[in-house]
Amino acid sequence: MGVDCLKCINSGCCKLKITINKKEYDSLIPKIKKQFVKHLDVFLEKNPRYKSKKKFLESMYNNNYAEMKKGVNGYCNLLDKKTMLCSVYENRPKICKDYTNDKCVKIRLLK
Repeated sequence: MGVDCLKCINSGCCKLKITINKKEYDSLIPKIKKQFVKHLDVFLEKNPRYKSKKKFLESMYNNNYAEMKKGVNGYCNLLDKKTMLCSVYENRPKICKDYTNDKCVKIRLLK
């Protein structure tokens, strides 16, 4: 069952952790791509001695490549705070497209 985001009452899904694989990251439009942080970059920032192994390490992060950044309020940075609707709805990541109404109900129960 699809999700009618225009009827959403709390944008709860926009607070969830969004992780994507390398293939999807590479396919994102620049506006969306800059809202993600690559796990490898975080690892190398904490462990600079491994920078020479970046190519090798990148393959290890292929399926868990990047995570969407969140604003200080915990919401996705691509959420329009005035309308509480996705500002990139047509180009949103696959995980957001695959979200279903039954998940919305469960999030609302947690509130």
